[in-house]
Amino acid sequence: MNYWWVSHGRNYESAIDDGTLWSCPAPDGDAEREIIKELRKGDVVFNYFGPYVRAISVVTDQWQDSPRPAGYEKHLEEPDQGWLVRTHPLAENLQLHRQRAADITADGGPGPFNAAGKPAQRYISALSVEEGQELLAEAGVTAPQSSATSLRGLPGSVWGADEPDEKTLTTIRLEQAHLRKNLLRGRLTAPCALCGEQYPARLLIAGHIKPRPECNDQERMDYASNAMLTCALGCDALYEWGYIVVGPAGQIQAGQAAETPRIEAAVEALVGGHCAAFDEHTADAFAENRRLMLEPQP
Repeated sequence: MNYWWVSHGRNYESAIDDGTLWSCPAPDGDAEREIIKELRKGDVVFNYFGPYVRAISVVTDQWQDSPRPAGYEKHLEEPDQGWLVRTHPLAENLQLHRQRAADITADGGPGPFNAAGKPAQRYISALSVEEGQELLAEAGVTAPQSSATSLRGLPGSVWGADEPDEKTLTTIRLEQAHLRKNLLRGRLTAPCALCGEQYPARLLIAGHIKPRPECNDQERMDYASNAMLTCALGCDALYEWGYIVVGPAGQIQAGQAAETPRIEAAVEALVGGHCAAFDEHTADAFAENRRLMLEPQP
């Protein structure tokens, strides 16, 4: 999964409504516009229309040759044939201000802001994984999962293989906002339940303890018995994919086998520690997660 910043003009609403990104060769031959061809299915796009990031989208199909769509203004000497990328909104009606986004992203170079922190005159800019994750956290949006093997998140088909379910996406955003509100309780910083390190709220993810698809509606909103805050810098992903589980006394244990030395080292750093979210209320959810993550999958 890669992360991209797209600076829209007056066609922002039609681009979001129609789920399109479109560009064409520059009259002066500058190849920078061809970066649109690097977007791939499952990539995350931050849709900016000054002064805010107003939406976050996921790419559903990589580029294809296409005539200029309705709503895309034609500039002098531009051709009407170009490249189209299909997207689907993950979150809309956001107000992540460009000043905050500039604080998160690198100045200058290929990024969305120049050295003075002002928006660069560039349609599409690549973001690092760290920048993308921090912007998602700042916006309070949960990143899509890239594989159908994730039990805790959505199946991979939602993020590109099939048409996304708008009702499901909306429900998840509401759950995330509800869980974050009740777990953070107005705090600007809080500890990760797994590593114990203190993080700003934007780097903490409010997630279900028990895999979401296995939860009923009541369990999905139960912040006291089925949710915890985990950091976006590693712990959330390790728990999400089952590399770590929480034992019957709250101790962190190894789960799925680590495929690389880096993952193995990250797991070893946590194993033996105590999960701060474990108590009499959450014990059953942790037990169910442990069972689902460790039992053989069909």
